[in-house]
Amino acid sequence: MQLWLRILLLVIVVLSVSSFVWFLLGSTAYFQRGMDIIGTTNLWGGGIPVLLFAVLFTVLLIKGWAPTSGLDYVGICIVIVLATALSAGLIKSVSTNGWADEKIKSDSIQITDDKKYEYRIELINLFQRNSHARLYLKDVGTEVETYIPMEIQTRKIVVLRESQVNHWVELEAIDNASHYILYTTKDLGIPEEKFKIDITAGTSSRVN
Repeated sequence: MQLWLRILLLVIVVLSVSSFVWFLLGSTAYFQRGMDIIGTTNLWGGGIPVLLFAVLFTVLLIKGWAPTSGLDYVGICIVIVLATALSAGLIKSVSTNGWADEKIKSDSIQITDDKKYEYRIELINLFQRNSHARLYLKDVGTEVETYIPMEIQTRKIVVLRESQVNHWVELEAIDNASHYILYTTKDLGIPEEKFKIDITAGTSSRVN
């Protein structure tokens, strides 16, 4: 086998395997969720063929196969172009949301009844095993923004009710100036929960 062809096939094998791994990790958010219908279609339409091309080229490299006719050259060029196109398509189809980047859903901005804070709840990587929630707060007077981790049971959310205006939580002031009570609403799709928010400490705790 000519050196240039060996190098070209080796590059295609690396590209094919890399694109397949990238697609597999991306379509499952690093195995944090199941593959959806679009991902499954891409797997069978592009991922499996790319993997088969990688196996074919590996076998050709091991055996040292070399084209002996113009037809052989045309055939191997067509397969290389096809493998490259499928690999590029796999890479392009991958969304990094929920894996390399956080996928965030948030409800509508509200203001506490004492008019001190604007707030909303942010659901991170919803419908994945690594999902979690945090409370966004903005001090109306100073415009300082704060994020407080929440132990809302996001993994129990199966369907999220969304509309133009969403109120998934309610934040109420209590006697202590830095303490608030947060209630989840039925629109969140799970049994209602209650939390005590300490804004000064930046913490939340479940209230039974």
